[in-house]
Amino acid sequence: MSQMRTLCACALLCVALVGCGKGGSARKAVYPVTGKVEMAGGPLSGATVAFGPKEGQPVAIGRTNDEGTYSLMTYEPNDGAAKGEFVVTVMKVTDGGADGGVEEVDGVPHGAEYEKAKQHGAGGAKSGADSGNLVPAKYGDSKNSPLKFTVEEGPNEYNIEIK
Repeated sequence: MSQMRTLCACALLCVALVGCGKGGSARKAVYPVTGKVEMAGGPLSGATVAFGPKEGQPVAIGRTNDEGTYSLMTYEPNDGAAKGEFVVTVMKVTDGGADGGVEEVDGVPHGAEYEKAKQHGAGGAKSGADSGNLVPAKYGDSKNSPLKFTVEEGPNEYNIEIK
């Protein structure tokens, strides 16, 4: 009986160790994705750019700086996005302070607006005037966004012009 318990305990430990390993089988390869977002003829700073998957990839998120440039992250800052097709959304929300409600810790976006964008990239959140989005509603709605991009192996650049 004690051998059976020991065997079960070892089996459970092995399963736990395999499941907890960094970069397990669920983690997809990602490729750098950068770009610039412009609106009204100039850079759009403080906007959240979300790449929502069309083929089962994880969501990738970025935030524009003062020049309107962004770099996507999926697992770690600036690591990029998985290969495949994405619907792209852009939001800049006024509720939540001057920074649009996105805080950055060590260059990684956090906060309420980041969570909205992450959900939205996966098809979940609302946008438009009722949410304080300064970007036209169609760009913040994953079902109606005209923005599409296919991430390829290697570096990718996707510049966005909000009209």
